[in-house]
Amino acid sequence: METSRLVELIDAHKHTYGVSEAELARRIGITRQNLYLWRTRGLRGLPARATLDGMATELHLPYVRVLEAALRDVGYLDATDGFSGVLA
Repeated sequence: METSRLVELIDAHKHTYGVSEAELARRIGITRQNLYLWRTRGLRGLPARATLDGMATELHLPYVRVLEAALRDVGYLDATDGFSGVLA
């Protein structure tokens, strides 16, 4: 299984800012267990809007970039689809 795009965004933020997984999950508004499941099993469904908003805010990323990563993770977008360049 390939790495979740949301997890890649989270890992980049952790590397840059040195925040722990538990603290980052808390700031995003999810449990550490939920983040662990995303990491080990992949995203099973589109997270709630509030979760994606929290992630965008905490990761200092545009909401549309986080949304696009989530849509790719759950299979709503593939490599040929995309809209972040259009909406950015």
